[in-house]
Amino acid sequence: MARGFAAPAIPVARPRLPDARAILPYLQEIDANHWYANHGLLWLRLQSRLAAHWGVAPEAVALTANATLALALALRASRVAPGRKCLIPAWTFVATAGAAREAGLVPHFADVDPATWALDPDAVAAREDLAEIGAILVVAPFGMPLDTARWDALSARTGIPVVIDAAAAFDALRAGGPMRPGSSPVIVSLHATKAFGIGEGGAVLSQDAEWMERLRRLSNFGFLGSREAMVAGTNAKMSEYTAAIGLAALDAWPETRAGWQAISRHYAEALADDARIALSPGFGGDWISATLSVLWPAEGPEDAAELAREGIGTLRWWGDGCHRHPAYADCPRDPLPVTDFLARRVIGLPFWRDMTATQVAYICGVAQRLAGQGAAPPRPRRAAALRATA
Repeated sequence: MARGFAAPAIPVARPRLPDARAILPYLQEIDANHWYANHGLLWLRLQSRLAAHWGVAPEAVALTANATLALALALRASRVAPGRKCLIPAWTFVATAGAAREAGLVPHFADVDPATWALDPDAVAAREDLAEIGAILVVAPFGMPLDTARWDALSARTGIPVVIDAAAAFDALRAGGPMRPGSSPVIVSLHATKAFGIGEGGAVLSQDAEWMERLRRLSNFGFLGSREAMVAGTNAKMSEYTAAIGLAALDAWPETRAGWQAISRHYAEALADDARIALSPGFGGDWISATLSVLWPAEGPEDAAELAREGIGTLRWWGDGCHRHPAYADCPRDPLPVTDFLARRVIGLPFWRDMTATQVAYICGVAQRLAGQGAAPPRPRRAAALRATA
């Protein structure tokens, strides 16, 4: 029920980038260098520092204007013939399918595992239509670490290129972190809504030098070391001004990460003993994200409206699933019972770095009161079992 007084307005997200004072020294370098784009000195420094953060060589990282372009170019660099099917999870943000289309491929939506909210490599390996699949675009849901070795093994065994959409996995990929880049290329988003945000930007991680050369050509009009376009490329370069924000953000990263960890810990502790509200897979582990999606015990629209009346913002980050968007209504798809189940019950709660423990306690208290009015959620089951009973 609605409260008898005005509830505090708590937005679902409130991005925070470095302030102008932190960026200014880098802007002054740009002024002194008179170099504003086209792989400048700040761009080169950011690329090297990010490589060190991820524990790879500088040449294993390429920066792009945004992650969606990076995904599309990664598929093209993998030499997937236009018109082939690209297997992607239906439980993802629409940019994943958009990148496949941009690369000239046909998105084919597959279901996810209920325990991980991600594609299961064993289930993919068992498919009978692998001969029809030109590429596999895997998603790390909300930054959750993936076992890249299993996907690398599947790619090696089948010959199908795998590209990993790790948009929110900036922290999981850190040196010594729970997710390690392997032979399949990994794409990270640096959008303002991510834990490490610079406004707009993307990064590609690959330790295949020949593949990276193709990716760099494609992102620079087809040029690489000359003014001759060897392939039909595009302009996906990151400017010096964006790199300046990235360098300032890296300077502050230890403090930034500590802030995200604190909010994650507050939520994990507040909801740890609640059997009705399930945190997204892996949340509260050895990695951070910039969103918190929870599995609600009942279909969410009415409770989301009640949360709004209590001053708590919510967002269904992935809506009804990527396959439900009109732009992709004509795409082939498998049966999607797990995705449809998640779409009905997953709600994004307020989650941003400057939140207080008091705000988290208030949100969790309201959420637990509302969740207590519904039925207990079903236990997660393997995808095959859920399909059998859907």
